[in-house]
Amino acid sequence: MNKTLFLAQFLIFLSFNMMAQTNWYDEVEEDYDTNKFSIGVNLAAYFPNQNTAELYVGAPYSTPYGIEYILNLPAYKPTFDNYFQYPYEVAEYPLLPKYKTAFELGLHMAYRIQKRMQLFMDFNLTQLDFEQTFTMQIDDPYNGIPGPTYQLFPIIGEENRFFINLGLQYEYVKQEFSRAYLSAFAQANNVQLQQNYFVIDQVEYNIFHYNPNTSSQRPGGNSLGFGFGTGYKFAIHERLWIDLMYQCYYSEIKLNNRYAETGLQNSLGMRIIWN
Repeated sequence: MNKTLFLAQFLIFLSFNMMAQTNWYDEVEEDYDTNKFSIGVNLAAYFPNQNTAELYVGAPYSTPYGIEYILNLPAYKPTFDNYFQYPYEVAEYPLLPKYKTAFELGLHMAYRIQKRMQLFMDFNLTQLDFEQTFTMQIDDPYNGIPGPTYQLFPIIGEENRFFINLGLQYEYVKQEFSRAYLSAFAQANNVQLQQNYFVIDQVEYNIFHYNPNTSSQRPGGNSLGFGFGTGYKFAIHERLWIDLMYQCYYSEIKLNNRYAETGLQNSLGMRIIWN
């Protein structure tokens, strides 16, 4: 998060430095761009908050069909008994569940409605990875140490998020081959759990998130939010531009009735724009 804030501050500093080099009070007569429509590709690092990561820990408080449930299923219990050899139980679930920083890919479209103002829409997709460990306690009387044996096992989760951002972008510095801007937008999102499993003896065991009130066995849902951004654009060809951008948005992420959390999300990256 510190790196995110540092880079965001750098973009803002760069933008205001450009503004200082121009005469803020003197309006320069500029023609409207010949081509008002632009399209591009979004490439960014996505920094999610951790409000809903607890869903993937496999504990009874996140799903009744988690690790303990699977350990005691008649179809699997003989396999676990044979692997552990001695009495066993879950000693500890992930204490600080968190997503990893993700890669965000998307489509950008914009239409110039005024000399310094653009209406834009982004369609972005990202996949979040949850990679943690839980601890099993094995009561082995022959382990040669006082007390039981503790062993760590991986627990994995994957979650897809799709965002649509619709908003305005104001270019407060506009030169022939560079622009600095601020943006504000509304957001709609769709979130869906893709998979959740743990691994013992190199075998994957799926964790279930069954909801009797819905036909879907994968938690997920739609929600809304809003955000703000800033960036600096410069031309590398007659119609090809690079846009260095930062966006911060406040949105709800809804996986199910219990895990429907609001909070700040951040993305930092670039657009490649054909104007």
